[in-house]
Amino acid sequence: MMLQLILLQFIAHLFADFIFQPQNWSVAKSKKILTQHHVYHGIVVFVFAYLLSFDFGFWWAALVITIVHFLTDILKSYLEINAYKKGNNRNYFFLDQFTHIVSLVLISLLYNQYTVINFIFDLPFEGITITAAFVLCAKPTNILIKNIFRTFSIDIPKNNNLDKPQENPSIHEQSLPNAGKLIGIMERFLVLALILVGQFSAVGLIVAAKSVLRFRSTVKNEYILVGTFLSFGIAVLIGTLIVQLDVSAN
Repeated sequence: MMLQLILLQFIAHLFADFIFQPQNWSVAKSKKILTQHHVYHGIVVFVFAYLLSFDFGFWWAALVITIVHFLTDILKSYLEINAYKKGNNRNYFFLDQFTHIVSLVLISLLYNQYTVINFIFDLPFEGITITAAFVLCAKPTNILIKNIFRTFSIDIPKNNNLDKPQENPSIHEQSLPNAGKLIGIMERFLVLALILVGQFSAVGLIVAAKSVLRFRSTVKNEYILVGTFLSFGIAVLIGTLIVQLDVSAN
């Protein structure tokens, strides 16, 4: 039950910090140490932490998770503002996420030590791990890849006349808004599903299919290649980890 609770809180964190946190909240929080958006986000964190615990008695642990999350976000805002004033573009995303995840694990362990985990209905471990995997492969991985690019100073290439598919150079390539994000999510879902059913060889076919499209711009080719390998690599890593966890649990 302990592992189920930790995974449920991890899913709650993904929903609260990535899927249900609008971009304008993140931007506003990065410009001021304490804003109303910090409070709004704290409420969202509490709601998901408590609801996804499926345990009526978890309210105090959810409150502690919320307070720690709130203080961590304020610290992140402080560090980002100070870094910006010094002309430093340091990325505190990974430190922030590490702190959140460690805190929810420790608080869940603390809850288990001082009380009895009492889920309102039976929660199969395999179902929770698969849910966590698919939620992680959605928007959270998009944001993860974006921050990896930022860490290595990889900028999004701008569209120009060189960005034409080699198959038909007369047609200028135009990017659809958010199309890349959706494609990334779809391909990760497909890769994850194939790994979960044991079709590892089929993943290579998807990689081959993604590599068909090429552009005259070397910069855009490299950008797409890095993004594709990161996307597939994360999906494969998550899928393999889930398979191992389910095998160990059985």
